Amino acid sequence: MRRRLLTLLTMVWVLSVLTATADVSPRIFHNYTSADGLADNSAQTIHCTKTGRLVITTAGQINFFNGSKFSHIDPLEENMYALSEYRGNYHLYFDRFHHIWLKNTHSVTCVDLITERFTSSIEDEFRKFGVVEHVNDLFVDSAGVVWLLTEKGLYNVKSKKTIKPHANLNLQDLEICKDKYVMLFYNNGLMEMFDYTTGKKVDESRPYTDDVARNYESSSLLATAKDRVFQLRNGARDAILMCYNLVEKNWYEILRTPYHLNNMAIKDSLMFVPCEYGYWVANLNSGELKHYEVLMMETGKTMETDVNVIAFDRQGGMWVGTEQRGLLYSRPFAPPFNVYAWGNSTADHYGAMMDGVNQWPRFRDRTVNCIYKDSRGWTWVGTPQGLQVYRKETDMLPQVYTTKDGLYNNIVHSVVEDALHNIWVGTSYGISVVLFNEDGRVHRINSYNQYDHVPNEVFVNGKAMCLPDGTIVMQSLDHVVEFNPKNFSTLDNNYQFEIYPKMVQLFVNGVDVNTNTEIDGKKLLDRALSRVWGLDLNYNQNSITMVFSALNYFRPQQTFYRVRVLGLDDEWRILTPFDSNGYVDRDGLLHLPLMALRPGHYEIHVQASMSPDDWNTRPYIWTIDIHEPWWRSIGVFGVFGFLLAILFLVNILFYMKNAKLRAQRDSEETMLVKRIYNFIDRIEGRGEILEPAAEEYSAAAVEAMTDLDPEFVKAMEKIKLLVLTERNKKKMTMRRLGNAAGMGGKEFYQLIMANIFKSPRALIKKARLEEAEKLLRNTKMSIEDISAKCGFITANYFIASFFQKHRLTPQMYRDRH
Repeated sequence: MRRRLLTLLTMVWVLSVLTATADVSPRIFHNYTSADGLADNSAQTIHCTKTGRLVITTAGQINFFNGSKFSHIDPLEENMYALSEYRGNYHLYFDRFHHIWLKNTHSVTCVDLITERFTSSIEDEFRKFGVVEHVNDLFVDSAGVVWLLTEKGLYNVKSKKTIKPHANLNLQDLEICKDKYVMLFYNNGLMEMFDYTTGKKVDESRPYTDDVARNYESSSLLATAKDRVFQLRNGARDAILMCYNLVEKNWYEILRTPYHLNNMAIKDSLMFVPCEYGYWVANLNSGELKHYEVLMMETGKTMETDVNVIAFDRQGGMWVGTEQRGLLYSRPFAPPFNVYAWGNSTADHYGAMMDGVNQWPRFRDRTVNCIYKDSRGWTWVGTPQGLQVYRKETDMLPQVYTTKDGLYNNIVHSVVEDALHNIWVGTSYGISVVLFNEDGRVHRINSYNQYDHVPNEVFVNGKAMCLPDGTIVMQSLDHVVEFNPKNFSTLDNNYQFEIYPKMVQLFVNGVDVNTNTEIDGKKLLDRALSRVWGLDLNYNQNSITMVFSALNYFRPQQTFYRVRVLGLDDEWRILTPFDSNGYVDRDGLLHLPLMALRPGHYEIHVQASMSPDDWNTRPYIWTIDIHEPWWRSIGVFGVFGFLLAILFLVNILFYMKNAKLRAQRDSEETMLVKRIYNFIDRIEGRGEILEPAAEEYSAAAVEAMTDLDPEFVKAMEKIKLLVLTERNKKKMTMRRLGNAAGMGGKEFYQLIMANIFKSPRALIKKARLEEAEKLLRNTKMSIEDISAKCGFITANYFIASFFQKHRLTPQMYRDRH
């Protein structure tokens, strides 16, 4: 019986290999390698996250791809944990606790997705799950729940319950079924089913005998689809792909190969199975198998390679991880362009049809590249400066379309109209199409280049035509390009998928910010940028540039953004790769600068679309709070206001006190000015008769004559004229008198106070003697008359006083002068 079963299985395998012929893959692939930023050219696993970002594992590194560039993190030896029971190769898990678990033979590493860093201690992660004993193996089911295999059994970190697996077999995989059962898969092919709640065994099954099991006991990999569980098993050399039907509770074989099958990916009703020689495709409905051993590259070359993994992104694009050739990408839609090199019969046939075209026509007395008149009666002219259109024969100035409108290149070589009345343009780089609205107005321009399977070469002037079946043919230097616009999915938004923006890079004051970045001693991010939805910044951290990716792997050059910043500019703005002044680059990344923001709250709303008219997706919202400087904070303003009130009260008290002192000072100043007036009046007046004192001629009298400070005397001499001429015209102040005396206010005040209360007799006598000197020199008045005129009581007193000053009598002074 066992031999008959083995023979039957062998026949099935032989038939499967014979009926599934190796062929060239119908997909066309673009190659990413370490030259593009991938950490290593050996891509082991690929996973597309819910946000659309790709996670690729290479030789131990975790790579992240945002549609434009790769970044990666490396584990250290202390980040690895030994798993004694795991014997397979790379196996990647995402759990519901924000971890990535990467298993390789007898080891596991863990990435904390909150920080996107390898955890420093996996033991600490296990302790958080409630496990302190050594873990021999680790699994994550399709619900994201972690299961830890220890000496005590298989521990569910969510339910905190333990299942006892088979003691003598190597547990290689597990999966949950309908949230009721746990399926355990062992190295000999045995599958045990346990009740999820009670942990009791309810069933077991096995697809083959021990003799067959020896060929496939090295590793296991699972995938689920509705009521089916698919298991891929590898041995030392051979591999087998099987399916367990959960309803019928039976196994059936899909594929058996004499080489390793590396992984599985299910897309719609097709299962893609990478292997040592390309990949297999199994139709899960019909059972049809197809083996693609040769991969076609967009360069036109082919590649034969060991494929480790296949995954699909949110747009339906296919990603292939190879053992040594890096990462391959195939678009979700087949390129609509067929390219034929010269020498091919199709190329030669089309070339002959376009012979005789005038490649240098003239339009309005100038040589142009091409001229085309469409069904509307519009004339399209291809020039080295862009595409020109004249809607009427009488138009003098055309409408011009250039790279700012969506062309890849301004040098237009050929123009043709398709059956849908759109205008197709061949340039020096790529093919463009001018699309129209239903009302006949130009809607927008789409362009296609080498990434769309268009030759990266110059097209030939005028060599373009539309065949009766709608096929368009364009001739380039070395090829003929054939396509039918009816087969295009990119003319309008017919892709059946949406794109969402994601922030992938952040600059603050020109510094690239990550979880380790500090600015002014402040750590800006405590988690990875992909897990942050807002930012708190100081007032001087207010120049920000955010980089967004729509994760548009399909056509990054056809990525449009709609942006508004609440708190700065509430209006939506549409930014395109062609007219955004570099805000949207050719890789489809949006660079949004916000410079010199004022303190406040800002909300950045960003939407992404593959059409500038469709904005039905929810916006990505990111907030920025820029705090006021500490001296503008409410607390500081409160303290400042309190201090200001105190200062105001103190100022009022001082003002009242100073007002009182000022009034007192003004009163004293007024009295002092009057004193000065009186002093000068006494000096200049004649009402006071000078008569001798008893001690007039004693030593004390001489000292009294010199009692006044000489500086005071000089000051009085200087201010005397000012007082006599303006005292009745303008209020006199001490400051003005001091300025007249050539002295500062304080110095003048001190000088006046030191002398004003002394007797002015000496100055009076001095002034009258000086007047007498003038009269003696200039008149013939008698001595007696001069004495009387100058206010001396007697002529003798005048003569004595004059003699005391000059040592001459008045008559002797007159005779001498």
